[in-house]
Amino acid sequence: MVKNVGEKKAAAGRSPYLKTGDEFRASLRDGRRVVYGGDEIADVTTHPLFRRSVDLWAELFDAQHDPATQDITTYFDPQLGARASTGWLVPTSKEDLAQRRRLLEFSTDKTFGVYGRPPDYGPTLAMGFLAAMHLIEGAEPDASAKIKKFIEFGRENNLLSTDLIADAQADRSLPHAENPGRLRCVKETAEGITVYGTKPVASSASMGNWGGVATLISPNMDPDAVLWAYVPMNAKGITFVAREQVTSAADSAEDHPINHLGEEVDALIIFDHVFIPWEHVFSFRNKATLAYYLDVGLLAHWAILARMARRAQYFAATAKLIVDVLGTEKIPQVRAQVAEVYSYASALEAFILAGEEKGAQSPHGVYVPDRALITSGRLYAITQLPVVMQIVRELCGQGLVSRFTAKDLERADIGKWVDEFLPGHHITGRGKNRLMNFVWDLTCSSHSARVALFENVNSTPPPTVRQQVYQSYDVAAATRLIREATGLDQYTTD
Repeated sequence: MVKNVGEKKAAAGRSPYLKTGDEFRASLRDGRRVVYGGDEIADVTTHPLFRRSVDLWAELFDAQHDPATQDITTYFDPQLGARASTGWLVPTSKEDLAQRRRLLEFSTDKTFGVYGRPPDYGPTLAMGFLAAMHLIEGAEPDASAKIKKFIEFGRENNLLSTDLIADAQADRSLPHAENPGRLRCVKETAEGITVYGTKPVASSASMGNWGGVATLISPNMDPDAVLWAYVPMNAKGITFVAREQVTSAADSAEDHPINHLGEEVDALIIFDHVFIPWEHVFSFRNKATLAYYLDVGLLAHWAILARMARRAQYFAATAKLIVDVLGTEKIPQVRAQVAEVYSYASALEAFILAGEEKGAQSPHGVYVPDRALITSGRLYAITQLPVVMQIVRELCGQGLVSRFTAKDLERADIGKWVDEFLPGHHITGRGKNRLMNFVWDLTCSSHSARVALFENVNSTPPPTVRQQVYQSYDVAAATRLIREATGLDQYTTD
């Protein structure tokens, strides 16, 4: 049954505002409609495609109650008088943003960064709305109160929220208003609006509680498709169609150290005349709102970059492990390749730390990082990722195409020969094989290809991000200095 914003969940656990992993699982047994392989999925918490992902997220909810991790996953909220999820902590200072990053790094470590929509990510869109309210509320005077109420609702109910922004891919030669899949209002009443259409690549939404529905600016926009709202994922009329599976439920921890953890399930989400009450609609038919996408999305973009920065550390550590295991560490060309991976990791860390340091409070009190640094960091992260992945592959030599299953190695004859003929530097052949299995999952498997594709288009692809860098980088002060030094102003013509 769909809850309305403002309705509090019943007290459970050590804090009335925190779920356990089992309570999270129970929240997904809510009548949602999910289709995969031609079949309707009765329960995503038990289905082979979804179960491992749900279990991972359940571990993060359980970590909120573990004394060893509670200070990372939760914070004490003075207004609530109890602990709440750090994922719903609205950052009002640089320290708050750093606290959110520690949670982000914790959730990233659980999956080696292959899940782009962990539970701590979703709330950043709502908080981005709040940060940009001073730009929006002139045309949408009720939006500020609505978004604050939703954030309170999310915090009090420990929701897993996600965002649904991109438009469905169709004939791009047609104007936006003729895109048959565009999500748009088809009925408006005093109670709310009814929407029809689709949103693609709804990563993790089929395992979420609520989703933020937004629109990107496009030429010839259909006014009825200009929408910012929040919708429960079990709303009547919503259907998820999951894409093809890229990991196997039979993957073992030895053969597939990353893939056995499951995958983030992307889906086409269909809205078949879904009703959204006005209290959940923050902007409608207001094209001016779309111009503030970069402002609204800044905290989400920071989270994306911070996750990629953490993931870059795994690439750096993997590169060093490979050369240690293969005994190639002293070869100058190899050291130069590893240095390139180290440089990538260092650069992303620098973008994140500098972006946080140069951040500022918005008029609504939300601390946001520096937009130019975060945007430039995202561009560098996604354009250099394929280069880094290829370096890591090259460091492995033949190891990636000469891997063996655990069942093969458990045979006395095969295991003995692998250890005898294929040992690494101070490591057995089977140990070297396990590292190569990890590198395969990280850089070569179908799952790794899905993750690389996701990173490239996540929250706008490189060509669009380049335009965002152009718009956000401030050259005014340096330009004035150069114009003064060269006397350019005296030569200016109309």
